[in-house]
Amino acid sequence: MADNDELSERELEILRLVATGASNKEIAQRLVISTNTVKVHLRNIFTKIQVASRTEAAMYAVHHGLVEPARVAASLETETIPPVELELATPSTQQPLWLLVLILAVVSGLLVVAIGYYRQASIQNAQVVSAATSEAMRWRDLAGMPTPRQGMGVVAYESQIYAIAGETAQGVSGAVERYDPTTNAWIARASKSVPATDVGAAVIGGLIYVPGGRLASGEVSDVLEIYDPREDRWTRGADLPVPMSAYAIVSFEGKLILFGGWNGQRYLDTVFEYNPDLDEWKSRTPMPAPRAFAGAALAENKVFVMGGYAGGSPLTDNYAYLPTRDGVNDPWQARAPLPDGRYAMGVASIVDIIQVIGGVRAGKATASSLEYVPSLDQWQEVGGREMKSWSHLSLVALAPHVYALGGLIDGQPTSQNLSYQAIYTVVLPLVR
Repeated sequence: MADNDELSERELEILRLVATGASNKEIAQRLVISTNTVKVHLRNIFTKIQVASRTEAAMYAVHHGLVEPARVAASLETETIPPVELELATPSTQQPLWLLVLILAVVSGLLVVAIGYYRQASIQNAQVVSAATSEAMRWRDLAGMPTPRQGMGVVAYESQIYAIAGETAQGVSGAVERYDPTTNAWIARASKSVPATDVGAAVIGGLIYVPGGRLASGEVSDVLEIYDPREDRWTRGADLPVPMSAYAIVSFEGKLILFGGWNGQRYLDTVFEYNPDLDEWKSRTPMPAPRAFAGAALAENKVFVMGGYAGGSPLTDNYAYLPTRDGVNDPWQARAPLPDGRYAMGVASIVDIIQVIGGVRAGKATASSLEYVPSLDQWQEVGGREMKSWSHLSLVALAPHVYALGGLIDGQPTSQNLSYQAIYTVVLPLVR
């Protein structure tokens, strides 16, 4: 995620107000600006700090010390646990004054809305209140995609999820479908002009970028297509420097970055950066080794590129790429490897914790889920859900959940739509 100094004073002011639950209208009234101006600022803020919703922006504000946890709006999606009943002493009980002060201090601490991650890493970064929520209750089966497919690009934008292109049982598809988590419903949108599979997607400035991919003919494409979700229409950008599919993709500080992939003849170690303002590509420092079907996610202002396949055994490598160092120093750092090699898994980051679901390992698909904590450089398993072996799926974060979509289950394209609540809010009210 972006450093705080990349946000202007006005953007910081608006971000703090968002974290306290203020609406666009309330922010406009408070700052004496128009609601349209507020929307423009929010769009820029979301792009800079790499979030897709107001809830996730609030998490960012708490995580980076921009607002006290107690000021964060209780209207954010919450998960409550039974109230803590405390019997407070009163002066008539003859308790010492210092003891009353101590009790009140403890109770005040319990009233803090602790927004944090359930796992060990969050203890370093946020005030966390332990919850007795079972792991199993954090998984939910949701409305399946109308078009079962694998190898698609998936993004979250304005609290909606877009599933783009991929491959069905009938062949390569250009289908575009939008999911609304609030209604648990899908609707079809304008199809991608060039059907392709083994693609990724990323959002920059309100537009969705989908590069390359494998075509129905088996050839690999160099076409960059750009989708405008507001206008529901497709346009084209500058062609990729080389045809590629099965790459890893992120957006970072208003630019698109592609890692590795397959060009139809060999596995790639290339890194390409696309500047939408200039509509041009440029090469960056290559990866330490070639790979396709790797995962990539942003955390702590770094891009983590993990796993993948280059012919042979699935890779365990996990590298941190620092875009701001590219061109100055070696931007690549080796980090703790995956517990086991895998590729074609779902990878997404939420509140600087990277989630990994499914993939192919040891020659067959797996159902296991993992979390990587960059601040500790540690991996841990995620339990609570028995799943069939699942690969070539897509994973996207829309706080407080990550959504796992599509892919192959038992070797067949699936319409699966599964959410996992990765973060939550716990409120401990005082009962008198």
